[in-house]
Amino acid sequence: MRTYRYETVAAGILFIAATTATMASFALIDPIMDEVDVAGLLASQRSGIIAGASLEVTNALASAGIAMALFPIIWRCTQGLAVAYLGLRVIEAGLGVLAATGLLALLSTENGEVGVAIHNSAFLLVLTVFSVGAIVLYLVLFIYRLVPVLLSVWGLIGGLMLLLSCLLILFGWIESGSSVDTLLSLPIWINEMALALWLLVRGVSPGLAPKSS
Repeated sequence: MRTYRYETVAAGILFIAATTATMASFALIDPIMDEVDVAGLLASQRSGIIAGASLEVTNALASAGIAMALFPIIWRCTQGLAVAYLGLRVIEAGLGVLAATGLLALLSTENGEVGVAIHNSAFLLVLTVFSVGAIVLYLVLFIYRLVPVLLSVWGLIGGLMLLLSCLLILFGWIESGSSVDTLLSLPIWINEMALALWLLVRGVSPGLAPKSS
C-alpha cells in the first residue's frame, strides 16, 4: 500500500517554510508599517521592506506547493475537496504576491500610500483565504483519519478562530496585531508547525481512507 512519503515530507518542509516566512515577515514589516514615512524611508526601512516582500513571496509559493504536495492524498479521499483546497491555496498565493507588490510600492514616494493600502487589504484576504483552506484541509484529515484526531480537531478550531479574527478586523471591531488578533491567530500557527513535524516523521495513514470512486 502506498505511503505517500515523498508527498508528506515535501508538505512538511513547505509548511515549515511558509510559517517561518510569515512570522519573519511580520517581525520585519510591522515595525516599519507602524512608523513608515513614505516621503523619506530610511535605508534600514527600505532593506526591511525588500526582505519582507521576499518573505511574503516565499510564503505564497510555499502555500501553493503545500496544496500540490497534498493533492494526491486528498484526491484519494475526496476529489471535490482536493480541487477546492488546491484552488484556495493558489488564490492565497496570488493574493500573497499582490501583498508583496504593495510592499514594494512603499519604495516609491508617488505610490507609497497606495502600497500600504494594497498590502494591508491583500494580506487580510490572504489570511482569510488561508483560514478557509485550513478548515477544508483539517476537515479532510479528521474525516479520513489521516493524522491523529488531536491534530485535525486542533487545526479545525484554529482555522475557525483565525477566520473569526479576520472578520473582526474586516468589520473594524479589532485591529490587526492586537492582543485579541494574536490570541485568535496563534493556535493555527502552532498547529501548522505540529502538523509539519508529524508529516515529516510519520506521514499520513492513507490505509484508513477509502479510495475515491
